Amino acid sequence: MSHESIHEHLLISARKWARTAVDAYLEKPIDQDFAVHHMAVAVEHASKAYLASIAPVPLASEKQPSVDDLLVLSGNEDKTKKGRAGLKTIGGEGAILRAAQLLGPGHKAPAKLKELRESRNGITHMRWGQPVTECRALLAAGIEHINALLKALSAEPDGFWGTHVEACTALVAQAMTEMEIRYHAKLRQARERFAETTRRLSEAEIAELVSNLSGLPTAAPWPIAVPAECPACGHTGFASGRDKTGEYGAIWFLPRHFGCRLYGLTLSMWELDLAEIKGEILNDEEEPDPDVEGLVTAEAGAFRAGLVEAGNSGVCAATSHTERFLGLHGSGVHQIRSIVPLAPIRGVGGM
Repeated sequence: MSHESIHEHLLISARKWARTAVDAYLEKPIDQDFAVHHMAVAVEHASKAYLASIAPVPLASEKQPSVDDLLVLSGNEDKTKKGRAGLKTIGGEGAILRAAQLLGPGHKAPAKLKELRESRNGITHMRWGQPVTECRALLAAGIEHINALLKALSAEPDGFWGTHVEACTALVAQAMTEMEIRYHAKLRQARERFAETTRRLSEAEIAELVSNLSGLPTAAPWPIAVPAECPACGHTGFASGRDKTGEYGAIWFLPRHFGCRLYGLTLSMWELDLAEIKGEILNDEEEPDPDVEGLVTAEAGAFRAGLVEAGNSGVCAATSHTERFLGLHGSGVHQIRSIVPLAPIRGVGGM
């Protein structure tokens, strides 16, 4: 079984599941459970089709693959008892993550993609029954992910989606509009909350509060924090995420979360695009010379060694007003490993 035949088989299957998912959404009344379930299956099969287009081996289970599995995937199924019928491949979640990784750092998986996968599992065991807007957001995430895979495969969306290609484009656009509405409502609520919390404070007390809190990170599950301008107040908050070494020793910061302690605002990964908080190169002041042996390693090592601990970020001691304010927003004990002392991100182009 060649990797071309595996790839074609999986892509045809993904196309069938995807089209029936969109059919279920467009029909009246909308069968949301059917649409979400089938789109999740389509995403899994499309991800596996992309993996198979590279080589069969990436389809191997993330757990311990059997010898028979490896033989089948390497084109030697005649040496096994069950052949393709006994093949166990990587699970859906693993396939999606593996495909996203191979698409490269420039690809950002839709934030709702994981929820789409989880919703499929929920529907399998017990019906879903969520609002139409939530169904639309999950379908849009699936469509976006599949379109990214089609682009990587040099396949035309028309051939995959058929007569539904325009409906899919409109569905993604409508879901994005709803995200923007929720995003701007989030900013407005943060401003209103801050105004209400500080309405009894003098201008001097508010200024002191801003000074104490605008450079203080919020809790985040990511190890590195970089200063970023808060879209709600314009003061300094922190984007947290991970670092990734690119070409020629460039160290990229990939944001995954934003928090502003002052306004109590947090943004998820998909909201970062709306806030124009993007990836950036952290060590771009002096580009390392790839021809000089060891220089790239030295640059990367010096950069990581220069990361300062969150507790040494120059945050002022809290006053009684600050302590009361923090009490309203929770203690906010963070797990950030390091803070990168850079100028705040303001819509920097990146990944």
